Amino acid sequence: MQNYDIAVIGGGAGGLVVASVAAQLGLNVALVEKEKQLGGDCLHYGCVPSKSLLRCAHVAHMVRHAGDYGIDVGNTSTDMQQVNAYINNAVQIIQQHDSHERFSEIGCDIYTGGARFVNAQCIRANDIELHAKRFVIATGSFAWIPDMEGIQSVDYLTNEDMFSLETLPEHLLILGAGPVGVEMAQAYARLGSRVSLIEQAQRILPRFDQDISRLLKQQLLADGVDIVHGAVERVQQQGDIRTVVLNDGRELSGDQLLVAIGRRPAIDGLDLEQAGVEFGENGIKVNSRMQTSRRHIYACGDVTGLMPFTHVAEQQAGVVIANAVFRIPKLMRYRVIPAVVYTEPECAQVGMALEQAEQDASASVIQFDMQQLDRAITDNTTRGLLKLVVRKGRIAGAHVIGHHAGELIHELALAIQENMKLSKITTLVHAYPSYSQLNRRAASQYYRDSLFSPFAKNLVKILSRWLP
Repeated sequence: MQNYDIAVIGGGAGGLVVASVAAQLGLNVALVEKEKQLGGDCLHYGCVPSKSLLRCAHVAHMVRHAGDYGIDVGNTSTDMQQVNAYINNAVQIIQQHDSHERFSEIGCDIYTGGARFVNAQCIRANDIELHAKRFVIATGSFAWIPDMEGIQSVDYLTNEDMFSLETLPEHLLILGAGPVGVEMAQAYARLGSRVSLIEQAQRILPRFDQDISRLLKQQLLADGVDIVHGAVERVQQQGDIRTVVLNDGRELSGDQLLVAIGRRPAIDGLDLEQAGVEFGENGIKVNSRMQTSRRHIYACGDVTGLMPFTHVAEQQAGVVIANAVFRIPKLMRYRVIPAVVYTEPECAQVGMALEQAEQDASASVIQFDMQQLDRAITDNTTRGLLKLVVRKGRIAGAHVIGHHAGELIHELALAIQENMKLSKITTLVHAYPSYSQLNRRAASQYYRDSLFSPFAKNLVKILSRWLP
């Protein structure tokens, strides 16, 4: 039996933040992770490998289109072994920050293996009972596999095995056109695979603005992605060929099938009932202080089912630290959380949705097209636009598709968080030529009508006539 101040279950983004801070503050910390390595899905099967793969795909795309810039590089081919090596190198570099050695050095006792609650004050990990004053559940999520006909008899890929393919797929079928689906569709298409992207909804990225979906679809089609809309009736496999059959009779066959429809919280095996922790199919129920139904047990990250982003997990972990370590009441807020899809062009949004703005009489929408941005013209990256939702002269929401959208969104997120007037953006000097000018140019649109109004024109005439 071991006694701790805090026991953290899960060595992903949220759990590592809590464990690191608590240990460095001198608390006795137990960190339990079922996998041999720390870092969680984000490091090993999510954000890091996917962005590394997208970078490889970007290079392949640029080389293939080098002639557009007056450069002749000849034919290109993709070596998946070298692509995998590039991905693994990125993972290993970041892994050093999330290593067992580092967390042991700062004072964490690390237990490898699954954990389950014995009662509200005790968990068991590898037959060792760990007692703690407070617990933090940060076990993350896993790929959801829908209960469709034939799925159990088909060899399919998820995020856990798609970044270690020994050969480039000849024809990759992807179920789901959400963030993971569209990113992987573009990546593999640019690397040289034939890709079919299958989405039940009538547009890709259905949670983003329809104009963003439309522009991204144009780019994916230009990259050679076959986009198919329709509901899947069943999947089947014969030999190495996987086939997706839609409910209207259409069939698509390929040598690999990626299921990227959604995710579910990883709560199986935790025996939460033994601790009296309430949960549902969408995750562990928490309050705004990230406390579960048992106030000394906290949860953060994907396991809560609340906005499954790494940056949200880290923010929630900060709230856990404030409440569980410093005993300072702090609440988790979700009003200003950026969401980014790392395709090319990138898609990003934050704040009020455009559907909400349409129902709000006090809200208006400003749009500025990337085609009018000088830096985009010089870089040949003019596919994109920015929409600002404005309420009473203040930014309430931002929706952008374009080069570096994932970086541009943060200035706008800060404006929303601080309830800034648009004039704060327009009066801030933005370097020329830069992509950040997109924000300033869009904000300036709001004042254009009043600046060039009949009243303003008459005023200028009067001043010009009467003043020297």
